[in-house]
Amino acid sequence: MIKLIRALRKNYFDDTIDLAKLSKSFLLWGAGVVLVYVANIFHTRLIGLQQYGIYTVFMNWVALGSTLVTFGWDGFLVQRIPQLPVNSNGKIEAGGILKLSLLSFGILFAVLAILLFVVNYVLKISVIVSTEGSFLVFLVFVFCFTAISYSKSILKIFNTVIPVQWLEDIAKPLALLVIFGSFYYLNKTISLTNVYLVNGGLFICIMLALYLLIDRRVHKKAVFGGTNQATENWVRRCFYFMCIMLGYSFFSKMELLFLGYYAKNEDAAKYQLLLRIADLVILPDFLFNYYLPQKFSYLFASKDHAGAGKLFRNAARAIFLLQVICLAGVAAVGYFYLQSFHIASAGMYILLLILCSSQLFYSLFGSNNLVLMTSGNEKYSFLALAIVLIVEAIANILFIPAFGLRAAVYISWGSVLVYAFILFLFVHKKLKFSSPLIRLG
Repeated sequence: MIKLIRALRKNYFDDTIDLAKLSKSFLLWGAGVVLVYVANIFHTRLIGLQQYGIYTVFMNWVALGSTLVTFGWDGFLVQRIPQLPVNSNGKIEAGGILKLSLLSFGILFAVLAILLFVVNYVLKISVIVSTEGSFLVFLVFVFCFTAISYSKSILKIFNTVIPVQWLEDIAKPLALLVIFGSFYYLNKTISLTNVYLVNGGLFICIMLALYLLIDRRVHKKAVFGGTNQATENWVRRCFYFMCIMLGYSFFSKMELLFLGYYAKNEDAAKYQLLLRIADLVILPDFLFNYYLPQKFSYLFASKDHAGAGKLFRNAARAIFLLQVICLAGVAAVGYFYLQSFHIASAGMYILLLILCSSQLFYSLFGSNNLVLMTSGNEKYSFLALAIVLIVEAIANILFIPAFGLRAAVYISWGSVLVYAFILFLFVHKKLKFSSPLIRLG
């Protein structure tokens, strides 16, 4: 076994991946997935699939609103801060760019709040936050999501990853499990409004905890004073990052949003549950992306394209190998997972395997989106998303009303394949990187 691990490290990881940190991240994320899975069982049984579908669609609209307010700063900071000058004490002078990003946050949040207020209460147009009390909940969630995105990007730059995982992957789902489990075993009911309040309180706690982490960890490595600004092109660069993040959010959740739009709330709930277990397959890709962005950013900033290419190839091998193992695990336990929510059938199991298998495409073609965004070629990532989103939206409009959940799964599978392939072509053309698993020509 020891020889096998050493061989894997030599052939797939080399010295570009910190296996100690990666193993901790893997364990924490795996534990978090189990906690979310169990918490969702109590959650769906307390409020039912219809209400759970409404909840998941609402939360995805919150995520989209947060992406607009964030305006791509979470991605741009990861790319730009490693390139900023270092003072005589060896600290990065990041004050100017952070002040500019916070000013952007405040202005865009105010604009979104005013716009939604006018649409809902002046024009009387029913939109996402049309139910009583949800307007304020929506804004609070958007504010928390945005603040958390900013904080996580700053902590990621300075390799503070494990504490963030303890907060997001362990503490939050554990708290939800305790709360929902207590209601369930005490035979108490819980309204959808109270579900929002519980989640809102947890998001506020995470936001404050991340701020404390930045205060204690990052101040040792960066100066938040000073006047160094981003670049003269920060608006354009952030806009690209925002469009990429927004487009990817639509891309990954479009089927869910269309199911909600066509009032197929039960199908939306089932699709969300399928996505939850699909996270087990994409788990290795997410874990590597805790460490890869800052590594690629530093390599491209120092113009070490050979090192970036090596990291790209090693990561592709490692992620694909781990994803295949995860897919095998999902195939083994998937039916029992579906039984936990009383939605098990041969048809649902097949849909589960189809949706999960699509996650392999991200590693099969390599971490192309990440490379484009950290090398200054984010416009190509935006272009790939634009192409896929148009086709995906048309497919949803044509097939979701008639076929519901089945259409959502098949459209999602095809969209991931097309998106991953287009990104692969762009990276191959612009940087001459090639995946060790896919060859062109």
